[in-house]
Amino acid sequence: MVVNLKAQLLSVYRSGYEIGRARIIYGADNMPTPTGTFPILQKDADHVSNLYDAPMPFMLRLTMDGISIHASKIAANYATHGCIGLPKEFAEVLFANVKVGDKVVVWAG
Repeated sequence: MVVNLKAQLLSVYRSGYEIGRARIIYGADNMPTPTGTFPILQKDADHVSNLYDAPMPFMLRLTMDGISIHASKIAANYATHGCIGLPKEFAEVLFANVKVGDKVVVWAG
């Protein structure tokens, strides 16, 4: 999985071929999304943030301090607290098809 923050795009690959992509939202300027390579640490279909008391459906945890990929409303002026937000339908399919340990590359583009 590759997240291009500048292009606002998440791409999923299997055997070197892109098999899916979706538009994303990401961290606001004062709470940026970290870049690097991260393993999926945890999956939780019905997660609620303990920091913001906000639902994070189909959550895929990337860092122990809460940065995750999860379903979110996607709009041009929306941002997160550092997470990567996906359309709900895509997040649900992604959640069903990835496993703990799968790698996610996040880059600034």
